[in-house]
Amino acid sequence: MKKLIFSSLLAACALSASAASDLSVLDLSKADTPLQFNAETGAWSETYNDAVSSLESQIFRFAHNANSEWMSWNGFTASNSADNSFRDNFLTYQFSNMASGGVNPEAPYLIGFYGAFYGEKACSMTFTDGMAHNVKGAYFNLTSYTYYTVEQGDAYCRPFNDGDRLTLTVHGVDAAENEKTVEITLASFADADLTINRGWKYVDLSSLGAVNQLYFTIDSTDKGEWGINTPCYFAMDNISAETAPETSIAQVKASGLKYDSASQVASANGFIAAYDCAGRLIGSSESGHLDLGSAPAGVYLIKSGNASLKVIR
Repeated sequence: MKKLIFSSLLAACALSASAASDLSVLDLSKADTPLQFNAETGAWSETYNDAVSSLESQIFRFAHNANSEWMSWNGFTASNSADNSFRDNFLTYQFSNMASGGVNPEAPYLIGFYGAFYGEKACSMTFTDGMAHNVKGAYFNLTSYTYYTVEQGDAYCRPFNDGDRLTLTVHGVDAAENEKTVEITLASFADADLTINRGWKYVDLSSLGAVNQLYFTIDSTDKGEWGINTPCYFAMDNISAETAPETSIAQVKASGLKYDSASQVASANGFIAAYDCAGRLIGSSESGHLDLGSAPAGVYLIKSGNASLKVIR
């Protein structure tokens, strides 16, 4: 009976994946995470709440980390600030961008902060359904804090001069931990000309392919003893993605991916991982064998490379 259920589920999943392949575009006015904002700074009211670990909207989950004692944060937060003016105290007013609002001025947008000391993947995004998605693209912009620092410098970093660059790298990671990247120039100084974008710039991210995670890193030519001096902030909005096509039977066979309902062991030719319906990783193995016997009864997604199976146990 379990084999019959398994086969039927595969067919149903293929149909549902085809029907669900419509494009999802981030709109924080539809966020599942309650969003309220500071009237003065535009910052999401939970930005410094260390009990909050993510911000979710539609199929998107953005990592959020904070230390309330030190009033610090990293990863992603949200903002509705439309004020891009210069500030003497930009740490308080770090939640604005140079376009004076989101791509849709009526909706909030994301502010990302990358700090290497928090971990390379601290500024990351995953999908709430646990599925692989083809990310189409997103809009990016400089925050006001970074813009004015690059242009004028401050007590901690110098203004950009000839040869300087500020880059944002988008890393796409698939279920087998394979990675592809897209590099975005946020600011550059060449031939005595400083180029800084003041508006939203659309970036095509389709070359990343089917991914289970994105993470974002920033690099600058202005470095010191403790690393990058330039404030490592960026603004992002309207990221779009669609569910990757369901794996074909041929792909499954090629990967060696299978599930034995009697032993409750999943196996594959290489790295294998299992996720629950909420997209949480419940186990992985480099050896190609994963025992699901201790997992609660339910529906699970098993992945290896570009192949995936959904099973009931």
